[in-house]
Amino acid sequence: MDMKYLIPIFVIFFFFMSTTSASVALAPSSSPGDQTFFILPNDVDPKLQNICGEIDYPIECLATTIPFLDENVAIIPVSILKVEIDAIHNKTKEAIDKAYEFSMNPSTSRLLPLCLKTCINNYNAILESKQRILDAISMGDANELSMELSHNMEHVFACEEEFKEAKIESPIAELNSLLVKIITNSLTIYVDMVKV
Repeated sequence: MDMKYLIPIFVIFFFFMSTTSASVALAPSSSPGDQTFFILPNDVDPKLQNICGEIDYPIECLATTIPFLDENVAIIPVSILKVEIDAIHNKTKEAIDKAYEFSMNPSTSRLLPLCLKTCINNYNAILESKQRILDAISMGDANELSMELSHNMEHVFACEEEFKEAKIESPIAELNSLLVKIITNSLTIYVDMVKV
């Protein structure tokens, strides 16, 4: 059998193992064509499974919410939305750290640091939007929430566009892809579950 047809298995979120029972379930990524598998705890709350199962990227929803849930968090859409907003914030900080790290390394392209600077500026705009998003959730302001999350999506796309225009590979494409998925999930949770 040709090696390219074997399914790669990557262990992501190893800390799940320390916080859950020994039995786990493998779940395929929700990205079309992506054959990566994630290890999920076997005892995921059914309410969380229902919420995440109704959105575009259910595996990413579970992977970005489970680590931050405890017995004090009600498993209702608005709570999960707030956890996803925290996940956007945390992953954006991680992207900034990676961008700084890559910009400090000598690269083959003189354009890489310029692209990364644009990304850092866009990431900072995402970080600045967190409180406005939380305020919009609290006030039930659908227009503000949609506008802020849509702008955040545009910031991520602007970052990736810099690399395309420079004709260089983005070293942070994976994080940007995850950010887009979390933002998409947040919009879906709000529009389909919180706003109704």
